[in-house]
Amino acid sequence: MKNLLKLRVLTVMLLTALMVPFNSCTDLEPEVFSDLTPDNFPASRDDLITSYLSSYTRLYGMMNHGGYMSIQEVSSDEIMIPQRGSDWFDGGIWLRTHRQTYDPNDGQFNGAWTFLYQGALQANSVINAINASDALSEAEKAPFLAELRSLRAYFYFLLADSFGDVPLVTDQSDPADIEPAATPRADVYNFAVSEMEAAGADLSRETGQATYGKINYWANRALLSRMLLNAEVMTGTARWADAEAAADEVINGGRYSLEDNYFTNFDPDNDNGGAGTAENIWVVPYDAPAVAGGFNLVQMTLHYSSQQTFNTQDQPWNGYCTLQEFYNSYDDEDARKGEFGNQQVRGNFLAGPQYALDGTTPIIDGTADDPGGLEVVFTPEVNELEPQAYREAGARVFKYGYEIGTPNTMRNDFPIIRYAEVLMNKAEAMWRQGESGYAMFVNMVRERADLDPLADGDIDADELLAERGREFFYEGTRRQDLIRFDAFTNAWFDKTASSDNAKLFPIPAPQLNANRNLTQNPGY
Repeated sequence: MKNLLKLRVLTVMLLTALMVPFNSCTDLEPEVFSDLTPDNFPASRDDLITSYLSSYTRLYGMMNHGGYMSIQEVSSDEIMIPQRGSDWFDGGIWLRTHRQTYDPNDGQFNGAWTFLYQGALQANSVINAINASDALSEAEKAPFLAELRSLRAYFYFLLADSFGDVPLVTDQSDPADIEPAATPRADVYNFAVSEMEAAGADLSRETGQATYGKINYWANRALLSRMLLNAEVMTGTARWADAEAAADEVINGGRYSLEDNYFTNFDPDNDNGGAGTAENIWVVPYDAPAVAGGFNLVQMTLHYSSQQTFNTQDQPWNGYCTLQEFYNSYDDEDARKGEFGNQQVRGNFLAGPQYALDGTTPIIDGTADDPGGLEVVFTPEVNELEPQAYREAGARVFKYGYEIGTPNTMRNDFPIIRYAEVLMNKAEAMWRQGESGYAMFVNMVRERADLDPLADGDIDADELLAERGREFFYEGTRRQDLIRFDAFTNAWFDKTASSDNAKLFPIPAPQLNANRNLTQNPGY
């Protein structure tokens, strides 16, 4: 117990060091998990289960502005935040993120680092509490520990993917070491994969309400397929066959299938009373702001006057939009794209003239200089990244759907991984190994989008990357995909080709200041 308390003190000290103020359009300072003392140490069975469940709540920060999802998306070719005159300059942090000219002092990197470490370290604490307790039998402990080890592995995978060499703090770590040295990226990755592999045997294979929002066996294997697909990037050694095998486990398990309607997976009611969709394998279960808030995409992307369209409780911020090239990567026949000027038809994008709630009354909030004149028109073309991007420029993110009267955070559950990705992971792993028949799995996804099927010979690296982009828009995987296909440093709108150093984000300056054993990534 004494050593466990020391580890908890280390956790609290690390979390405290991780926390710095970050000023932007929303409060990003996360709550530090309370100090552990002999008086409040989880002792009863109920305390332990509550602590285990609370570990999942660390995921709620995933979809907030200014942290992990922001750096993943804005550094890719999917999303940008133009400077719209006096709006969204924010010290140039989003311009630098878009151009991959990152600055270690930019707060969004520390926001992401903090979010990921808080998740990993809380999982550590609860793992140790369960291991040290006599309130649960060994048989009862096993599934809880398997979930927590998988959750911790997921956080460490994201840390190594984003930042490279990072401290790997586990239950075997020295509790007196409050400035842990960075572990090589490959070792952090291998730890995460080995934990996922080892945890599988003790995970539930149930689906639906019994495991909704938790990591069951199938979520573990689905995530493992994603991790293994990125093995060559992370370690230098490819594991395509292993990635295919992990995907096959989910496919052959027969528990999940593609929804007929793509957007069912992203709707405000996609929890389906806790049963979920047929396709969403693991989600962050958002709810009302006071219960499980943090998904504030509605604020981040919509125009100020979109309040008239969706009757939002708070005025949106008019920030995030997609690049014209990415918008144009969809055929007009693609059911995922949406219809220009028709907000009644759901699409990944909201583009064209905007109307009030009745769908027919034009919204008037422009100027004579705007492309749409006085009427608000979301143009796929963005005139410039800075300093005077039109306030209406850029197609907006509409994938998750905004219910009428939505508060500033949404109750749409965010799918961390879907069955569609498992199919696409299988296809890519087969393609990379020179196998035949991979087009079948790509076509399962394409056909739902009302697109014609392709043959193996039609699918090269560019097509496979584009197919993944169109399907997984704004699901946080684009940066990984671009890096794996050696396209992340390419030039795109108002971004010149960047160096390979940009494939890793900088270690945040506050972390370097707090831990003398950390070393900045090359190029910063």
